[in-house]
Amino acid sequence: MSPKGINLTIIKEEGDVMPKILVVDDDKRIVKMVEQFLLLNNMSVITAYDGKDAIALMDERVDLVLLDVNMDEMGGMETCQWIRQRYKVPILFLSANTSSSDKILGLGYGADDYITKPFDPMELIARIQAHLRRHQVYNEAVRAGSQVKFGDFTFNKSAHRLLKGDQELVLSSTEFRLLSFLIDHPNVVFTRKTLLAEVWESEHYDENTVTAYIKRLRQKIRLGDDDQAYIKSVRGVGYIFEAELEKVEG
Repeated sequence: MSPKGINLTIIKEEGDVMPKILVVDDDKRIVKMVEQFLLLNNMSVITAYDGKDAIALMDERVDLVLLDVNMDEMGGMETCQWIRQRYKVPILFLSANTSSSDKILGLGYGADDYITKPFDPMELIARIQAHLRRHQVYNEAVRAGSQVKFGDFTFNKSAHRLLKGDQELVLSSTEFRLLSFLIDHPNVVFTRKTLLAEVWESEHYDENTVTAYIKRLRQKIRLGDDDQAYIKSVRGVGYIFEAELEKVEG
């Protein structure tokens, strides 16, 4: 039995595995509109109207979450944090809050993207498809991944884990891809534009997105009070990851 207020719409063609999207918004009109566009683009849909119902539906079969920020019954930020602590799926916020501080806050709670309302449905579909594609590529890559250490940190690509000593640090899938790319290319300066092309692989973002994610990563891999110990700014150019990397077997 589905929780109250939840509508399950799952459509699969025989032999075809469609990506499953969880859409969470307390505005039923928006939920219905988004659902229709997703179905037209060959995605299966689960809908919920608040955070509590959303977490009741979360499992390993969900491929991506679209999440409203402002909901009365367990808000989007809290829901995002709950999901991120347990699942590695991409999380995209849909919100009427348009300020930069709101976007940075959303990313800080573990979201991979922040889309403001009103939104262009075709851009929404494009972003969803981009996140699904990157997540699939990432999943394939981590199976053959390696484990490296730098300072007090251990980065395990195959297990999607970043440890500081024995403590695991929670990363969003976008934060993980960004850190993975930087670790794979140490001591190389990258512009924000290049990082957008390599990590986000989309034209629907601006360079401020990179700045926000770099800030988040710096806070998580800081060395004492120095949040630029590993990811350094190169004035007028971009960023460089500098660290002594040690490969860990096993």
